[in-house]
Amino acid sequence: MKPLIDPVIVNPSPTVPVLANVPHSASFIPEHVRCQFLLSDDELQEENRKLVDWFTDDLYSPIVEAGGTLLRHMVSRFVVDPERFEDDSQECMAQRGMGVIYTHGTGGQRIRRDLTPQEREALLQEFYRPYHQALTEQVAHIVRLFGRCVLIDCHSYPEKVLPYELYGDTSRPDVVLGDDSTHTPAWVRDEVQRLVTRAGYSFGLNSPFAGTIVPLSMYGDTRVTSFMLEINRATYMHEGTTTRSEGFPHMRRLVREIVETVANRARAS
Repeated sequence: MKPLIDPVIVNPSPTVPVLANVPHSASFIPEHVRCQFLLSDDELQEENRKLVDWFTDDLYSPIVEAGGTLLRHMVSRFVVDPERFEDDSQECMAQRGMGVIYTHGTGGQRIRRDLTPQEREALLQEFYRPYHQALTEQVAHIVRLFGRCVLIDCHSYPEKVLPYELYGDTSRPDVVLGDDSTHTPAWVRDEVQRLVTRAGYSFGLNSPFAGTIVPLSMYGDTRVTSFMLEINRATYMHEGTTTRSEGFPHMRRLVREIVETVANRARAS
């Protein structure tokens, strides 16, 4: 059976105006891309282990259970990273060799050979642009259905700092909210912080990771609310063995509370 590499949309006909963007949960690297990497299989697997947002397709699935939609990128971020700007001149992580197409790994080491312009364009055409098209179309679809869309940018991050991080010398709370000055209302920050702290977790705002995704063609359209959730992997998994911990169902329950709260608020507004 051919591996699935196209973006997957779960519940494309939502009953609440919420969309989960899950861009980093996959570890699959297609064979025709694998040959671009300079690493051994074990080395590449270790890079995936450190950087994949493990289990976030399941961790954030309460969004679907609550009636929302989930969009998932089906290949590793080492193939292309759909959370980066396509133009490296606009992307701050390009300075670390981790723009839309990674050339360097988590330790700053070279991991990919130089690509021709044609190879770069082929990667963008096959993996990056279809994902962004699906994201834009689904946000627009939800706006048409409900008059608004709450886009939740769904991530996790490692307990310990990795060398590639721009701001890794800050604290690492259990849950970090990333916001946007145009697309994240104050009530979102207040409600998420309230729910996180009530559940007994520590809360952070825009540190060590900041911002949230909004389709570029819809930026400035205030019918679109967006915020990022970065969940510290220590709260729900064992990073060394890449297995879920006893904390997984508790964090999953918190995600459910967050989505139900923001969905109810969005429907009432």
